[in-house]
Amino acid sequence: MKRLGESRIEALSLRIADQLGAAAGVEIRNRGALVSALAAALRDSFGADNELDARVRARIASLSRPVVEGSREWEVLYRQYREELSRRR
Repeated sequence: MKRLGESRIEALSLRIADQLGAAAGVEIRNRGALVSALAAALRDSFGADNELDARVRARIASLSRPVVEGSREWEVLYRQYREELSRRR
């Protein structure tokens, strides 16, 4: 999984804030605080995804026989383990 840089997270936060501000009935009182909160939430979310990805890869690597990354079997195992570990959270 590709990791998002700080500038990308900031850009996404700004774009989300702009979309929220354009929505009918939404008033943003402190745009800076909103952007900061959105960026923190995105960092937490993507950090959790990176942690989950690492745990899934470690689990596949711990199998008794090697499974080649990118193979159909690896993709199926990755999806299966990711769903399983996500449910446990």
